[in-house]
Amino acid sequence: MNRARLARWTSVFFDSSILSLLLFPAIGWRVGQWPGVGWALLALFILTGFPMTYIALGMRRGWVSDWELSRREERPRFILVSFSSDLLALLILWLAGAPQMIWTLALIYASLGITMFTISNFWKISLHMVGVSGFSVLLVYVFGAAAGWAFLSLPLVAWARLQRKKHTPLQLAAGAVFAAIITIAILFWIRPSL
Repeated sequence: MNRARLARWTSVFFDSSILSLLLFPAIGWRVGQWPGVGWALLALFILTGFPMTYIALGMRRGWVSDWELSRREERPRFILVSFSSDLLALLILWLAGAPQMIWTLALIYASLGITMFTISNFWKISLHMVGVSGFSVLLVYVFGAAAGWAFLSLPLVAWARLQRKKHTPLQLAAGAVFAAIITIAILFWIRPSL
């Protein structure tokens, strides 16, 4: 496989929407076995399903160029849709009595969403690095130090995004740092039980 194809498939696999398909059920199992998985799937449906539907419709109707939202001007509207689904998920999960860790996921998504919306209005921060960094912090919190291997994905994703000429090194680093700080701050503040 050549470098361009490897970079493309790395970008696809490490998109937060794809990662969430694997990680949400694992986190749900950790916090509540099958009932926890059910809560995690509900969160996943709202947090990821609505934004992905927006992109699919946008591509069909012409207001979105591609799945990666390559043009910076496409990002603020998408992030607002995503942020709205984050708030909806947070409200539903909290009111319905979901495990604390599951509604904390929605809170993290919402906090990252508002931060990325603010930044994306004037600069193209790497949403891929936001997803990978935030999930890496979350995995260590949920599964302990043994999950630290997840941080190895950061240089791989950075390489892929640079190879595809989607971001500058500063945009990649900013995405990773902002996501880590926000995720750590929320986990420290809420201290969700496992």
